[in-house]
Parts: sequence; C-alpha cells; structure tokens
Amino acid sequence: MQMIHRRDLILRAIRNGDRRRLDQIAERLADAERALQILHAKGYGATGMTASATAAQVPERR
Repeated sequence: MQMIHRRDLILRAIRNGDRRRLDQIAERLADAERALQILHAKGYGATGMTASATAAQVPERR
C-alpha cells in the first residue's frame, strides 16, 4: 500500500471517529517499531534506515 493510501486511511478513521481502526493502526505502528528494535539489537540496519531496508539485510533462510 502506498503512503498516500495509508495517510487517507488514517484521516478517514479520524474524521469518522473510528477508534477501533485508529487502535489497529497504532498497534501496527508499535509492532513495526518493536520489530525494528529487535533487528537493530541483532546487528541489522542503522539509525535512520527504514524498516524495509533493515529487513532486507536479513539473510534468506535455506
């Protein structure tokens, strides 16, 4: 999903007072931040790198 779609999703949830959707979005963001912390602790990525760029550094499992 592109950033503009995510932004519109957030704005719609705010305008509609959709607390359940806002909670889902906040939970997903918190989970992504935690995943990034875990990857950093394991030596992947660097400060300022996006989560996807950091995840791309993890070698594939064979």
